[in-house]
Amino acid sequence: MAAPEQPEAEIEEAGQVFLLLKKNYRISRNVRLAWFLGRLHQVVCSMSEAELAKSDSELDILSILPNSWQPDEPLPTKPYLLVPSTHVTFLAHRYRFVIELDLSPSTGIVDDSPGEIIFDEVFYALSRCLGGLLKPFRIPGSDIIFQPEIFITIQAYSSIISLQMHQVILISSVLRCLCEMLKLFRVKMTCCQGIRR
Repeated sequence: MAAPEQPEAEIEEAGQVFLLLKKNYRISRNVRLAWFLGRLHQVVCSMSEAELAKSDSELDILSILPNSWQPDEPLPTKPYLLVPSTHVTFLAHRYRFVIELDLSPSTGIVDDSPGEIIFDEVFYALSRCLGGLLKPFRIPGSDIIFQPEIFITIQAYSSIISLQMHQVILISSVLRCLCEMLKLFRVKMTCCQGIRR
């Protein structure tokens, strides 16, 4: 007598997939869409860190989260089914940000409620923003700590100075040491405010 056939285990649907774009290589949105459509309704698996180091693929799967995943629960490495409702997040090794600050004369006045100069509040908000960009993070559902290279351009806008272009304070600086960048920003801002007076 033959053993009864057991049904194949149903593969869980992927709720979110994190992909890493190849370093030093620009990957268009068309290539990203083609990756998704080419794997739709197919089984996908995340790669180990060792496999990632050896890979020369345009896009590598860092992590896959099922719909039911909660941040505190361990995630077993297993295959998942890519479906139309799967959210796909593409991560790059490098990012470029342009930050424009309003440094019109009104930022030089004292704000009544906290009793601080508004420029100091702008500077504090900028330092928190840059600190957040610089902070490494763990890819959800994996043990991979990710810290992309960040390039920053900071430009100032002032309504009182009629410039053909905005005043660029920092241009395409690699964000490595936050303290050094903020000191440089303070020095350049002091120079700009001196010109304005």
